[in-house]
Amino acid sequence: TRATLTATEAWDGTLGHGAPFTVTAQGTGSSSEMESESSSPSSTVTRLPDQGAAVGRGDVLYRVNEDPVTLLLGRIPMYRDLAPGDSGPDVRQLETNLVKFGYAGFTADDEYTSSTAGEVRDWQADTGALVTGVVSQASVVFMPGGGRVDSLRVAVGDAVSPGAPVLDITGTEQVVSLEVEVDERDLVELGTEVTVALPDGTEVVGTVTSLNVVEAEPSAGVTEGAAPAPTDPIAEVEVTLAEAAPKEFIGGPVDVIVGVDERTDVLSVPVNALLALSEGGYGLEVVGDDASTEIVAVETGLFAEGRVEVSGADIAEGTVVGVAGR
Repeated sequence: TRATLTATEAWDGTLGHGAPFTVTAQGTGSSSEMESESSSPSSTVTRLPDQGAAVGRGDVLYRVNEDPVTLLLGRIPMYRDLAPGDSGPDVRQLETNLVKFGYAGFTADDEYTSSTAGEVRDWQADTGALVTGVVSQASVVFMPGGGRVDSLRVAVGDAVSPGAPVLDITGTEQVVSLEVEVDERDLVELGTEVTVALPDGTEVVGTVTSLNVVEAEPSAGVTEGAAPAPTDPIAEVEVTLAEAAPKEFIGGPVDVIVGVDERTDVLSVPVNALLALSEGGYGLEVVGDDASTEIVAVETGLFAEGRVEVSGADIAEGTVVGVAGR
């Protein structure tokens, strides 16, 4: 037959919502002005969101001692308390969020001024936070974007200490995570369109949206005290689906398929029609109209989809050939 042959490469993947961002507790949520230098107040989780809830700019992620911990958008982590006199890109990031909320009694720049503090007080009063004019490190979490609560690491009533994981946030889009050998990463470059085969046999289109080369995890079973064997790096890949798969497949295995080569408008036969010739190369058993047979040498090309591209004398579309018996 004459058609287009496409060779593919496939990898095992897992359907989910991508790598999670873990939110960790940074303190009690209160301003440092309210804390004693000689004591460390206990921190108790008093409210949590529902698992699977969507969260975005301005949403309260959880409460510690009834102080809200608010999600703001930005790429710089909240690494310090922000107060009048502070300056830097993290100040601009905070002020940009406040402007988005409608608190605009200042210029959104790198300077935390008394005007900024006044707007912060209004924001704190509106959200039920302690009104100080200072944004404590413990009261805000910066993330590049919103998402969904993927899992809760604590329960209401749990005591938490700084650095303890509280909850995980992932994106809202469905993402397939997979690992690829480093020497194959050119097959899954950013922007590559792939096919994702779901457990029920249906297929959806996806696009490679993340690719990072990391050190592979050491193999299990290493003797205690012995140095782990060196491992080769791997490429961690994420594929974002163009349309949502059924929710029951979340967390389950899928196949990620990428076209790696293609031949357009070529003749092909089933692979099991090839015969190895004694003089080398391959041939086909061509069946004539009178049922006579003849071995004809052919050149082979692309192998794909259980077929192989062929060309040669007396080989044309519609030629009948023999195949190996089952």
